[in-house]
Amino acid sequence: MKKIAILRCLKTSTSCAGTGCLRAFNERSEGFKRYADEDVQLAAMWTCNGCGDSMLENQEGIEKKIARMVKNNIEAVHISHCTKKKNSDDVPELCPTIKSICQRLEAKGVAVYDGTHGQNATGERLKL
Repeated sequence: MKKIAILRCLKTSTSCAGTGCLRAFNERSEGFKRYADEDVQLAAMWTCNGCGDSMLENQEGIEKKIARMVKNNIEAVHISHCTKKKNSDDVPELCPTIKSICQRLEAKGVAVYDGTHGQNATGERLKL
């Protein structure tokens, strides 16, 4: 069984219960369409440690989370749409903190995919 995880934004987690991400996963819709005919398990739903003013002091905890993904044989991480914010041209851009986490996951052999739910959830491999 393929194990996957969802990574979301700390700031957004203060007001988000994750229902959109979980619904899309359970229905194998939107960003999770790729798994329609696969036996997959949502093995983790984790949160970054923040950025800017909300950054937690323990950024080394991210390394522990990444190591846990690898140890638990997570094959893919989908980044939630909350990890993107619109720039001055009104174009969604990936948060630099999330981008760094994604690059570290990819370096450890964990595939990173764009989106969980919402209109921009492509479910495609993230280009870093």
